[in-house]
Amino acid sequence: MKRIVLTLALVTALAAAATAVGSDASSNAKTACTNLQAKMGQSAFAHTYASFGACVSSLAPLEQKNAASANALCAAEQSDATFAAGHNGQTFDQFYGAGKKGKNAFSNCVSTKAKAASQAEQQSRPNPARSCRGLRTQMGAQAFTALYGKTATARNAYGKCVSAWARAQTKNELNAAAACSAEQNDAAFAAAHAGKTFAQFYGTDASLANAFGQCVSAKAKAAAQTQQQATVSAAKTCLGELNANRAAFTAKYHTFGRCVSQHT
Repeated sequence: MKRIVLTLALVTALAAAATAVGSDASSNAKTACTNLQAKMGQSAFAHTYASFGACVSSLAPLEQKNAASANALCAAEQSDATFAAGHNGQTFDQFYGAGKKGKNAFSNCVSTKAKAASQAEQQSRPNPARSCRGLRTQMGAQAFTALYGKTATARNAYGKCVSAWARAQTKNELNAAAACSAEQNDAAFAAAHAGKTFAQFYGTDASLANAFGQCVSAKAKAAAQTQQQATVSAAKTCLGELNANRAAFTAKYHTFGRCVSQHT
């Protein structure tokens, strides 16, 4: 009977943890979209996402990874026999829990770390509208319009660019999250990073709760910078080919976008 009771308790705890992960992911995705909408402006945001819900859906997978990372970090802390020594003598339940009995300690821990990761990503997330203004300046109006507009004089080029880079940013962050998850689960991580754990290496706040978000931000930012530099360089090269011989350019590439893709 005792074993059955313990098993039921474990199942209940795991179910509660799973619910917390899903709830945190949904809530943080909504907050992220609200902040992104304010950063981009209503017009650019509406051009990029069919609805607010579409934005939430696009960022939900990333927030799920944030919550999953938080879940793993909290599980490690909960099982750490030296936890109290590093937290002013408080046990895991006392540190994260509510009340004298430390209720909801694990879910509170997950929520705290998932939110910290999400906030770190939001603070470093580029504004697609600003990125496109920079691209237009760097590659020139003619190349910019040829790449993103449907016609040579298209007025929708800027909006198309914003949408494209918003999608690219989400993809970069998801790829970065996968890479960060692999690092977090790598038993040899500390050995390859001067003895620092994943949290110690990436975390910047007092509790190192934002480690996963900082990792994602760093990798996504590096990817975006590489993509932007490659796009500008390719666009300039393609513009030179187009102006040199339009007929040959069309026969070879068909579209300006295909030329840029091949050169990047």
